[in-house]
Amino acid sequence: MSIKCRLLLFFSCIACQLLYSQQTAGNARPNIIIILADDLGYGDLGIYGGDVPVPNLARMAREGLRFTDFHSNGAVCSPTRAALLTGRYQQRMGIEKALGEDEKGLGDEKAKQEITIAKYLRDTGYATGIIGKWHLGYTVEQSPVNYGFDEFWGTLHGAGDYHSRINTFGRYDWWHNKDTVKEKGYSTDLITRHAIDFMKDHRKGPFFLFVSHKAIHFPWQTPGDTAFRKEGFKYRDVQGPLNRLGQHSPQESREVIRQMIIEMDKSVGEIFAALRKLKLDKNTLVLFCSDNGGIVQYRGGYTNISSNQPFRGEKGDVYEGGQRVPAIAWWPGKIRQGKVSNATLMTMDLAPTFLELARTKLPSATGPNRLDGVSISSLLFDGQESAARKLFWKAGNSCAVRYDKWKLVVNGMNARPELYNLENDKTESKDLSASEPGLVKELAADLEKWKQDVYSKNKP
Repeated sequence: MSIKCRLLLFFSCIACQLLYSQQTAGNARPNIIIILADDLGYGDLGIYGGDVPVPNLARMAREGLRFTDFHSNGAVCSPTRAALLTGRYQQRMGIEKALGEDEKGLGDEKAKQEITIAKYLRDTGYATGIIGKWHLGYTVEQSPVNYGFDEFWGTLHGAGDYHSRINTFGRYDWWHNKDTVKEKGYSTDLITRHAIDFMKDHRKGPFFLFVSHKAIHFPWQTPGDTAFRKEGFKYRDVQGPLNRLGQHSPQESREVIRQMIIEMDKSVGEIFAALRKLKLDKNTLVLFCSDNGGIVQYRGGYTNISSNQPFRGEKGDVYEGGQRVPAIAWWPGKIRQGKVSNATLMTMDLAPTFLELARTKLPSATGPNRLDGVSISSLLFDGQESAARKLFWKAGNSCAVRYDKWKLVVNGMNARPELYNLENDKTESKDLSASEPGLVKELAADLEKWKQDVYSKNKP
């Protein structure tokens, strides 16, 4: 064989290897990170018109896709987390409010058939971790490691001191897997550190990492504060709002919240810096959102806490302020930079999206674990929105149904339905029920049909 032929063969082999490696990299299953804020209002962040500068989230939005009509499934903590992890309406598993001390969450009989996205992904080769707040069961038996997560660092309860780790029941609540561990530091910093450690440990991927921040949930504390709760301290035993909100006065609360948001934004920046340093950024999808709207006011004079502007309502409400939340998706080279989506989405849409991207088989559409959410991958990568669908919320005795621009709100069993056109009335201030009786009747019927579906014992 001539030297010319040998050189041609050599370079042809090199070219084939390069092409193969590129195709392999392009087809590699992505790492997936969900960063969940707690009680963060739509109007808190500067990038949503708020007064708190968040340079790292702003960069994430510039380099990714920012959503304007993203909704939490629940108006409080536990319901949204259940929907996020299962891709299903939380009503199906009986998780409709922030779990009380004796409630089992995913360990309840109603939820025994549920399978989390962590389990789906782990069964197909993903390393799975949750760092931070769980709030889906308080005992070792209800630990995240029993629901598909390989590793857990964080708190089982929904609220605890950021310095002492004492929860509202007066118990120490900081865990590594199934054991409590003593660690010093501010909770946001600890969550960040363990999240980065998980990324380092599983850099060869693929991994699924759930970074579940405690911030900005009460007690409201900054890194410079001292521990407020001590062992045996039960907030119900102490009168007044300071028993749960922390050591700051009403006049100080907004500035404390601002600082907590800034610390959380720093955490986001550190996670992105670690992704780049580990050279994981090109094959990692990151999605940031909040578990519900912010608390705007609280008894005892707390009137300027969080902001859900321009929307009506707050945490616990089915009005927009209770469940329309900030959300951003980021994946360099995959998601178009600097785009804004007005598509109407819900937390439960994340599970089917992640499963599709991980090339994991979805549950049967007629089986006991059928998904209520829909994949938004086409929206993320091509800007293609799914067809309008009817979406539902329930918080206490209040319910709502959304279809396209229309939203029906029913605040109680015997309450008169309220109808709003969100296209023209984002603040839900102009009730159009009297002028649209046919639409009210149709949406009310859809709401009742949905209730029969999600509360039926004989249906998935």
